[in-house]
Amino acid sequence: MTRPQCHSKYGGMWIDRLDFPAQLRARVDAGRLTSELAGAITAFERDGYYILRGAASDDAIERFETALSAALRDGHDELIAQNRRNERVPIVAGMSRRSLRVVDSFVPLPSALDLLSSPRLAEFLTAVFEDRPQLFQSLSFDLGSEQGLHQDTAYVVVNKPMEMLACWIALEDVRAGSGELQYMIGSHRLGDYSGFAQKHWQTDRDGQEAHEKWSQWIYQEGARRGMPVEKFMAKRGDILIWHADLAHGGSQIDDLSLTRKSLVGHYCPASAAPNYFSYRADRRTTLHHGAIDYSSEYYDLSRRSARA
Repeated sequence: MTRPQCHSKYGGMWIDRLDFPAQLRARVDAGRLTSELAGAITAFERDGYYILRGAASDDAIERFETALSAALRDGHDELIAQNRRNERVPIVAGMSRRSLRVVDSFVPLPSALDLLSSPRLAEFLTAVFEDRPQLFQSLSFDLGSEQGLHQDTAYVVVNKPMEMLACWIALEDVRAGSGELQYMIGSHRLGDYSGFAQKHWQTDRDGQEAHEKWSQWIYQEGARRGMPVEKFMAKRGDILIWHADLAHGGSQIDDLSLTRKSLVGHYCPASAAPNYFSYRADRRTTLHHGAIDYSSEYYDLSRRSARA
C-alpha cells in the first residue's frame, strides 16, 4: 500500500495529510465528526493550535490547587519535582513552588488526572488521534519558563514522532508581564529541520551547534514566511491544545511578583508509544481513566488500580 503523503517525512495523523480537506469532508459526511468539532479541527490544522475556552472546571482546578498546595506545605511521599538545575527532587515540607516544576502529578494527585482528561479536551484529542489518547507526561509550574521558541518533537520523543499533541491548562487568569506562553501561528508547517539525524535532537549525536542553528532556523524561517507570534492571554479554565511541531515558548517575565500557574500534558494515540517504553520495561504499564489512558516514566503504575 502507498503511504499517505504528509507534510513531514516522518508521517503524521490524518490532519497532517496533504489531502486534509478531503479527509475532513469524508469524516463529516460519514457522521464521525460534528460540524462544531470539524470547525475546531479545521482551525487547528491551519494554525497549529486551538483554544478550548473554559474547558477545565473550576471544581477540578480548585481540588488540584488545594492538593498541590498541601503537598508543598506538608511534604508528599510520592510527588516528584524538577528544580532549576533539572535535578529530580522529592517534595518536602516548606518547598517554594515558584522554583519547581512538578512532574506527572496526575499519578499521585487524582485531581490532576481529572483536569488532564477534561471531557472537551478528551473529545478533541480522540477525534484527531482516531484512537484513545494516552497521557504520558505532564508538568506543573507557577512561573513562566522564558524558554525560547521550540518544537516539542525535538525533545519529547514518541516512536511515531508526529503523532503527539500537548495541552496547557490555565489554573488562573494570565496577566501581562507574567512570562506568558507564546506560539508562532502556523509554524507546525515549517517542515522538517535538516540538521538533526532524526526528528528529535540528541546531544551526543547531533551536537550543541545543530541545536543552536535549529533555534535560529525557527525564528528566521517563521519571519521569512510572515508567521506572527502571539501570547496566550488565558482565563482560568482555558485549555490550549497544540500540534507536535508548533513553535512555542515562554515570553520574558517583566513582573516577578506575578505567577502563571499552569498544568501541561503530552499525549500520543494508544497505538503509539513514548520513548521511555523502549528503555524502561518497568514503565510500560498503562492504566485507564475515563476517555484516556495514562502512563509515566517517573512512577511505577504496575501496582496501582485504574480509576473509573
